Amino acid sequence: MSGKMAFAEHATPTDLTIYLFFQIAADHILLPLLVATFLLAPSVKRHATVISVCCAGVIAGIVSSLLFYAGKHIGPEPSKGLCIAQMALIDAVPPMSSVAVLALVFYVWSSFKPSQFHHREKAVLRPAVTASLVCAPYLTFIIFAAVGTHLGLRHSDLVNRDRLYFYCSIKWKPFTDTVGIFTALVCIVATVLECRLLVVLSRNWRALRRAGLGTGIDLQLIVRVCIFTVYILIGTVISLSSIWIGDGVLTNMWAASGGMASFLIFSTQADVFRAWCFWRRPLTRPDTMSSERRLPRAPYPSFDLDLLKRTDSDINEKTRLEALRAYYTSRVQDMGVPIEVISKPEDAFILGQQPRRAWGIDPWAPRNL
Repeated sequence: MSGKMAFAEHATPTDLTIYLFFQIAADHILLPLLVATFLLAPSVKRHATVISVCCAGVIAGIVSSLLFYAGKHIGPEPSKGLCIAQMALIDAVPPMSSVAVLALVFYVWSSFKPSQFHHREKAVLRPAVTASLVCAPYLTFIIFAAVGTHLGLRHSDLVNRDRLYFYCSIKWKPFTDTVGIFTALVCIVATVLECRLLVVLSRNWRALRRAGLGTGIDLQLIVRVCIFTVYILIGTVISLSSIWIGDGVLTNMWAASGGMASFLIFSTQADVFRAWCFWRRPLTRPDTMSSERRLPRAPYPSFDLDLLKRTDSDINEKTRLEALRAYYTSRVQDMGVPIEVISKPEDAFILGQQPRRAWGIDPWAPRNL
């Protein structure tokens, strides 16, 4: 008996119980709760691609539990119609999930541009691009499910639950290999984008931190997306290994735990916890209890590295200096000191006059020692 056909002998009822626990707990309870929080909680806002990844996990849990719904997860083989339906849907889950992850990585990658990084502004994708990123995973799911249904109807004798034990599958190597290779290629593209993002982020982060400027980048989201991408990539490697050594318990358990991983990665954030603990009153600081209401501080003017470059036109040079003055004045307004922007470095030292004051400190003024 081949290694692949011997798989059902190695899986046990305990393995099936653990498999169904992941599907029910994560994909039927926790992930829907997280999606509802993202959509309904006013204080919790997430991009549509983050929500799409969670929704893909919910769909994966539903199609993986079809036999459980029908009470056919144990005992005799389920009907051919039910088995073909689950096979077609469940084989479309890995491509859908990988495209959803790629869409999320693409959103994070496209949101990071050096010009917006310097301005400390968040990039906003065009609605058409966002809609494409959200719809792409589910369009992929429909295509693979349609192909799986066609193959299942043509080769119904190759579809059964006994081969993989946890769910119905088709023993048709060209289709299963295509699913695995497509998923792997998409995950590799997502990983390459992540690596490129980390390299560019590292370079710009060090430069702007040395200049004393804020970054304006959601570093927490980038780290979480990187962790999730690595998790999916490991699962893809395990899945690809099944092409040569056959499916095993580890392959299906890793796939089943994807929903739990999504929940843990994207839910462990302070704003989500605050939304869930709605019965707790927010803590207030003593200074906020004052009857005097403080006016909100206006945001700092934007900064561009081009402001540091001199221009040939007098009009452009005047505009540049005014922009620099506005930027640096806003940064020291709380210190209560004046600031003066000079045209040339040598203007700081003029013969016959005292040096210009920097940051409100006169080096020639008498001091009490």
